[in-house]
Amino acid sequence: MNDQSSSGSVQPADELRLEPLAASVRKARRFLREHLREAGRESWSDAAELALSEVVTNGVLHAHTELVVRVRLLADAVHVEVSDANPSLPVQRRGHDAEATTGRGLELVSALTRDCGVRPEASGKVVWFEVGDEPDEGEASEEDLLAAWDVDSIWDTVDDGAAPAPAVEERQVVLTGMPTTLWLAAREHHQAILRELVLYLAEHGDTLPNVPDLVLADEARHLIWTRLIEEIDRARQAGATRRPLPDGHPSPLPDVPGAIDLHLQVPVGLEPAFGAMQDALDVGERLAEEDLLLVRPGLPEIVAVRDWACEQVVAQLAGVPASPWGGTDQSRFTEQVHDRDEPDAVQWDASVVTDSDRGVVAADDANRIIAISEPLARTVGWDRADIVGRRVVALIPPALREAHVAGFSRHLTTGEAHLLGVSLTLPVLHKDGSEVTCSFLVERAPSVSGRSVYLAWIEPVGS
Repeated sequence: MNDQSSSGSVQPADELRLEPLAASVRKARRFLREHLREAGRESWSDAAELALSEVVTNGVLHAHTELVVRVRLLADAVHVEVSDANPSLPVQRRGHDAEATTGRGLELVSALTRDCGVRPEASGKVVWFEVGDEPDEGEASEEDLLAAWDVDSIWDTVDDGAAPAPAVEERQVVLTGMPTTLWLAAREHHQAILRELVLYLAEHGDTLPNVPDLVLADEARHLIWTRLIEEIDRARQAGATRRPLPDGHPSPLPDVPGAIDLHLQVPVGLEPAFGAMQDALDVGERLAEEDLLLVRPGLPEIVAVRDWACEQVVAQLAGVPASPWGGTDQSRFTEQVHDRDEPDAVQWDASVVTDSDRGVVAADDANRIIAISEPLARTVGWDRADIVGRRVVALIPPALREAHVAGFSRHLTTGEAHLLGVSLTLPVLHKDGSEVTCSFLVERAPSVSGRSVYLAWIEPVGS
């Protein structure tokens, strides 16, 4: 990946100044589309507009300054730049599966364009890309471009020598018992929701009675995230991290410390950001439940842990003592619920489970049990009518629930499926609270509705 274009210019750049608002995404696309139409280059429009949407969305969420879009028509391409006054450089994570519904960001820009890059400037930074005719032989391939972005996170930023922020008055709060593995997964979901929400608001913002403040929401998200990363790095340096799942489990969940007390220094005046974070994510969750976003709704624990964190900051700043995270073994996560769809709404052939003489359970993409075989129901001590409609965590020992929720949430966000087709031996929770050691094999089943169905073949070891 280069840091500037090498194509010959045929026109000076035109520019458009934008506020960091969701509506700016639509304005930027229209600005680019008009230039390409006037030049007779409509064939470049789809890729160029989608790439520009990603870059402007990132700027709206994280730059928090005015954005300037510049479009320059070249002999064989269009060169597009988006500049802002925030010196922190965007970084990108690789590894989203082909089935991921969201979250590719700058990886998508790389795949859509023939060249792209980031250029620091004295006044901030410029993210640029080119779309046009096929590159000459010998230029960087798409794989080369993706490899050049091989860093850790898709939406966050790195400092890169930026001047320290001026000192501000701060107040301390503590998130007692912060579940690190669960928050890492929640963070991925938050990023996906906020990104999709920006794109939705760009087209449909006038349909919502109250448009959330996404910039303010991202400030709260970023404050919690940066402090958590500092604590995780400190624990790693001290050798105080642990694997969240048993050895041999294929999940890529990172080694992290267990629950920690996360101390936050909240700048005075930033208190409303945590309410804004809740408001924005609540709007996003409602839209996701209505299938108006590409991302799936968050699992109950993912929603609960961010509510807890935001409400703790607001409460403690008001003088209320700290209250610890209640854990993933709360009964509200295992109760029988039908709040989104009835189990048969997935539209699949349940007879492969209900008629099976083997131990097998089926779950939907809300991580809810939609069918169980009689042999497995006997093994875990449940009547079939009582277990269907509960979430899968009802069968998972409390010590493994956080990792299960984190792994499944990550799967929904990225599309990665490390567990499918891998034979494992793990404990299953009996209704009486005891554990049964079982062999596992998880696979995906076909569904007429397009919703995912997961089959877990579970047999007691030695049976």
